[in-house]
This record gives sequence, structure tokens and C-alpha cells, in this order.
Amino acid sequence: MTSEQPGTYTPRAQQALTLARLEARRLNHEFIGTEHLLLGLIKLDQGTAFIVLKKMGLELETVRMEIERQVGQGSTDQRLSGTVPYTPRAKRVLQLAENEARALGQQHVGTGHILLALLSEGDGMAARVLLKLDITAEEARQQVQRELTPRGKSIDLSPPALAKERTAEDAIVDLNKRYDIHCHEGNQEVVYRNALFIGTKKLFNGSDEFIAIQQVDGEVVLVSKISITKFSEHKET
Repeated sequence: MTSEQPGTYTPRAQQALTLARLEARRLNHEFIGTEHLLLGLIKLDQGTAFIVLKKMGLELETVRMEIERQVGQGSTDQRLSGTVPYTPRAKRVLQLAENEARALGQQHVGTGHILLALLSEGDGMAARVLLKLDITAEEARQQVQRELTPRGKSIDLSPPALAKERTAEDAIVDLNKRYDIHCHEGNQEVVYRNALFIGTKKLFNGSDEFIAIQQVDGEVVLVSKISITKFSEHKET
């Protein structure tokens, strides 16, 4: 199983995992499943995952009711003492959360990464409950990625990031709009069409700045800022 050490998980993520364990005990369940992880994220009452789910209209009591409707409460005669174990699927989600953090260039696993992992895994009780409550994976992923990326309402892609003929004013992009983004990668030009700029990152403590771009299918890629040659607002044809 993935480690749950302070150096790996943020304090809020650790609190959410503790709350997930308490939710499992409250329901008299002999395990911690994806549904308990979801309950822990919401009961935390703070953090990226909580903010996103609240923005999407999700309430803890609504989730509790739906989970209890689907899985029920365990017998009060079977209360566990000691550590409540994770299910294999929940372990898989925590590993996916670490992958999500690495993919976004972040060193610690936060609540937003755990939520993304629950959605990425897709088949667990948490994902089914979210779908039942009209929370789509794509919408939640977009919201989480925006919360995870430190940014204002725009990104400055001023020269020399872009071709020299562009002015600094031209290089300001609106993070709420979609663009066709042209990049020079290796010996070829790559075009990301109908994509969102979602933030900037510096990897490996280096000086090179990277731009996070979300493609139309929801996948996020990082491109070097200096590789972007031009961009224009996407127009439907």
C-alpha cells in the first residue's frame, strides 16, 4: 500500500484520511472504501476537494444518505477494535492520488488529488455516488485542476515566451477562454486545439517555466513556456 507519512500527504489530506476511518466506524463497516474516502474529504470542511464539491452543490448529509442507501450500515455487534483496513480499491485510489500529484508537478498529495483519483478510478462506490448525484468526472476534474493551479484570472505569456512580433498585451490570456495553442516541440510543431490555459509551474526547482494546458478531453499537459510560438482564441467551425 502507498505510504501515509507526513512527508507524502498534506496535513489536510491526512485529516481527511482520519475522518474517512471515523466514517467507516460510524457506519460499522469493517473496511475503509472509496465511499469513506469521499465522506472524509467532505467532512473535513476545508481544502481543495471540499471547496470544489461545495461549489458543485454537494452536501455531506446528501452523500451520507446516498452511501447508506447503497451499502447500508454494518451490524452494531461487529464493531471493530484497532485499525480499520483499506479495501484494495481504496489503496489503488491512494496510489492514483500520488500519481495525480506528480502529474501536476506537486510534491505532496492533497485532498484535490484524492478527489481526482476517486474520479479517475471510476468504478468505486464513491464514483458511483457522485454520478448518482449528477457530479460528472469531467466537470469535477476541471474544477479541481483550477483550484490546484495557483493563478489569477490570466496568464502573462509575454516575450520572449512568444514570437518577438507579439506585444506584451497580446500575450495575456483569459483562463476562462479556449485557445488553439501552437508549440515547437523537438523538430515539429504541435497544436493543442480547443484547450484551456490553467496555470504555470516550475519543475524540479529549475528556472524553466512550464504552462499547464488542459486539452478538450480533460487531459492536462505541461509545455515549456518558451516553446509556445503562437495562440489564438478557438473558433468553432
